[in-house]
Formats: sequence, structure tokens, C-alpha cells
Amino acid sequence: MSLHAEPKSMSSLSKTQDQALAWFARLQDSKANQDDRAKFADWLAANPAHQAAYDKVVQLWQSPALNVALSQYAAIPLPPKQRKLPLHRWAAAACIVLTSGWLLLASGWVERWQADAVTDTGEQRRIVLADGSAVTLNTDTALAFNYLGERRGVKILSGEAYFEVQPDKSRPFIVETEQGTVRVVGTRFSVKTGDATQVDVESGIVVCAGQQGDSRQLTAGQHSSIASQGVAAVTDINAGRAFAWLNGRLIFQDQPLAEVIAELDRYHPGVIVITDAKLAQTRVTGNYKLEDTAAIVRALAGIAGARLINLSPYLTVLKG
Repeated sequence: MSLHAEPKSMSSLSKTQDQALAWFARLQDSKANQDDRAKFADWLAANPAHQAAYDKVVQLWQSPALNVALSQYAAIPLPPKQRKLPLHRWAAAACIVLTSGWLLLASGWVERWQADAVTDTGEQRRIVLADGSAVTLNTDTALAFNYLGERRGVKILSGEAYFEVQPDKSRPFIVETEQGTVRVVGTRFSVKTGDATQVDVESGIVVCAGQQGDSRQLTAGQHSSIASQGVAAVTDINAGRAFAWLNGRLIFQDQPLAEVIAELDRYHPGVIVITDAKLAQTRVTGNYKLEDTAAIVRALAGIAGARLINLSPYLTVLKG
């Protein structure tokens, strides 16, 4: 699809692409017969755009980048030798990801079932807690409250949250994640989960502790991360960039496109894939409102000189 495709042509292209995806999945099925192939041939012959759309699906299917999308969102786990799986199983998984988006919405359902508060993709929500502290949940976040007796705090099951903690020296506020804990008395800071827990402090003092018993103290304008190996060294942050999401913005300075897209993808209702390694390392700078993530993708494609291909409402591909 052209980067500058006219809006009137978008629905037609989307419908054709969806048909191509459906045909691709159907032909990979071991039950596909000669009649299916004859009907497919008729569909191809009916319009030159059909062949072009089908070629895009085949091209994407052969791209290693699709495996990244599947490993993040598909219900079928990726084994080490994934290509030995029957092709029709991967085609079915891919087409579910590309066309329906159901698996995107279903991802993280276990965390959401356990949570007391959640946000959807692109949503933010501020909650005042029992002790007067407040927490702002960023996009696609699940959080459980942990107020029992003298204990106060929360557990972040997934996602990112910003905390404004009311001081109480007798009852420290504790944020738990899979990798460790963040302990405070009164401060403002954010915690982001993932392969490691990222902690940024806006004001006050926090103590990050890992599962191995090691810990580090952070003050205003500092960052650390907690992983299974321990707590990383403390570094300085640019507070304007670190907390930009609270104002509905995404700010980045001379960062690889891959890093920017990975962050943007958290707010975008679908998967964004970069298929070219050189393109992924292109350095970009920008300051964008998060209210229109599709517009940000288009802008980044223009800056990086990338081709933008929308294969479905749930999959956007950037190519060099």
C-alpha cells in the first residue's frame, strides 16, 4: 500500500487484503482441494489487485518479522524449531493475528482476571487509593491492590504506572513486580514492567530491591532497573521524556527506530513490525501526541524513509 494512498481507496484495499489473507490460510490447510484452488485462480483473475494483495501476504509470511509478532501475541507457543510445525497451523495463527485481532485483545487475560484495576490499549486511568495516595495506570496495564492490616501498596501484574504516595513513615508503600519491589515513604515515581522492572523517580526517595537481596536507593531524576540478576546501576534521566506519557505525549531523542516503535506499539491497537535490520537502527527524534498512533507511524516512516504497508487493521509493516 502506498504511503500516500487516498482515503477513499483504503476500505477497498483493506477488503482485498483481508480476502488475500483468507485465501492464504485456506490454501495452507491440508484439506484444501482442487475445487478450492480453482476458485482461488478465479479470484486472482478477477482483478489485478488480487494478485498484488496475495503477493504481499506471501512476502510477509516469508519474513522473520512475522515470527516476532506471533511470539508476542499468538496463543501457539514458538518452539525452537518453529518451521517444523505444519505450515497450515502457522498460517492459521498468522491470519488470526492479522485479520481478527482477537488474540491481541486476549493477550494478558490472566493478569486482567487477577487485577483490581486495568486499562485497555491507549487508555490511561487515575485512581485514588485507600490511604490517599494516587496511581495513574498507563496503556494496557493490570494492577492489584495490596492493603492488608498495616501494609499498603500494589502489585503491577503488567504494564506501567505512576505513583503519588502520601508520606507515612510507619507504613512504607511497596510496589511489587515479578522481578522485585520498590519501597517508598512519600514520593512521585513510575514503574514499568517487562523483561525487567524500570523505575524512574520524579521526586523523593525510593529503594529498589531484587529477589537476590540486593538493593539501590534512587532520588529525584534517577533511574534503575530490576532484573532476575539483580538491581542495575543508577543513572540519570530526562524527566520531560520519562514522564511525557502523563501528558499524553511520546518524546524521543536520537533513538533507534526499533526502540521507538516498540514503545509506540504499547499504545497502538495492533502490531507494528520492522522487517529490515538497517531500518530498525535508523536514529530518529520526535515529540508526538499519543492520541493518533497511526499518524505517528506514518510520520516515522517518512522520517526514516520507510515503506508503510497496512496489511490489516491489526498489522502494520515498515520496510526499508
